[in-house]
Amino acid sequence: MASEIDDREQFEDLVLGPLPSWGADSIQTMMSTLRSTAEPFPCIFAVAAANRGGLRFGFVDDLHDQSTWSTLPDILATYLAVYQELSHNTSLVVFFGSQDDQGDDILSYERRFWSLLQYLHDGDGEPWPSDITTETDDPGWEFSFRGTPIFVVCNTPAHRRLRSRNSPDFTITFQPRWVFEGLEPYSARGAAARRTIRERLRRMDEVDSTPLLGSFGDPDNREWKQYFLRDDATVADSCPFLAAAAGAAGAGRASSGQASSHLFKVVVNTEEQYSVWPLGRRNALGWFDTPVTGTREQCLDSIELAWTDLRPSSLRRRMARHRAAVPSLPSVPDDVLDREPATIAPA
Repeated sequence: MASEIDDREQFEDLVLGPLPSWGADSIQTMMSTLRSTAEPFPCIFAVAAANRGGLRFGFVDDLHDQSTWSTLPDILATYLAVYQELSHNTSLVVFFGSQDDQGDDILSYERRFWSLLQYLHDGDGEPWPSDITTETDDPGWEFSFRGTPIFVVCNTPAHRRLRSRNSPDFTITFQPRWVFEGLEPYSARGAAARRTIRERLRRMDEVDSTPLLGSFGDPDNREWKQYFLRDDATVADSCPFLAAAAGAAGAGRASSGQASSHLFKVVVNTEEQYSVWPLGRRNALGWFDTPVTGTREQCLDSIELAWTDLRPSSLRRRMARHRAAVPSLPSVPDDVLDREPATIAPA
């Protein structure tokens, strides 16, 4: 039990949004993979992020239940607000749980992946970046959210031969395009990085995916093909992602919120403090949806049951560490406690 608590506290400051009971194990497994010296991980940018404190993590309860996906936009938006302050080597890794072991195959995971990117885009609510084309069959296209171009990679349990894309959990890694500035293929650092990545991929994977790994802006490159590679190192015939016209993203979700003006939702922040907000309201940065929705009274009742300790989580952790550092006093034997107090003889 003590080890589980230590692992959880070790990663809590790296997590955006709630940390589920299974989350610490998922982070530990990924960090071990990225820091392995026996089998160096191919993506040297992710390795650098792991070693320099630039990784951040988020969790979505159930890959197969779209009602739980609402935390994903909040996690990504919160990360995008701070990523340049973390490190030039930074990434956001989002783990997806599964309530049912459905044993998805690679094509099922592929459909889920593109559905998730479409879900993010449809609920974005901000214009597509003016310098990024909306045409996926263009070398200048990149997925974007809240005005930020982002390189995206998906790993799944179904990847076997392509071991560099294997993960015990379905995961999506988001790397802002800013991370790659100064690492263009014509630069010495960029060329060296690409040589190292390709060499490590050839050692780790049973199939060769390097022909698909192009560079952003190269006339022959299509970024979306690198996002989700199938286990035989092939890709879909065309990209299923559709970018809305500028300013149109998020309109559908906004109208849904207006129609539900009498419903509320329970939200939680990074300090595990709860609040009740209107169902259609976009969350402020650092606040995340919970599964609870309903009337205001129902939401308040739920908070009363869940929020039993009003101290911020960071304060609880500090107090727990302080208690652990203070040596405990020796216990008093029971026979001493049972003795009658000594009487003082009069002078």
